[in-house]
Amino acid sequence: MKWVIKSKHLNEEEKIIGLELEDEDGTFDANVRWDGSMEIHIHSITEEDNVMVDTIHTYDIDGLITKLQGLKEVCLDYLDDWE
Repeated sequence: MKWVIKSKHLNEEEKIIGLELEDEDGTFDANVRWDGSMEIHIHSITEEDNVMVDTIHTYDIDGLITKLQGLKEVCLDYLDDWE
């Protein structure tokens, strides 16, 4: 997945302190700050064609990834047809 920079936020010294990013297909976008905090938006369409946007806030992207990998492992272990 490739991320596209939509916007850069600069401080007085012209140093990047934040990024607005979007993946190529527009399913994910994220606002990321210099201190590691981020807001991630996940865009999806329900079976009834309703648009949903879920938001995740985190200061620990590595911890979030680890938790999600653990969740995936449990799903794979217990749900026969889950991919």
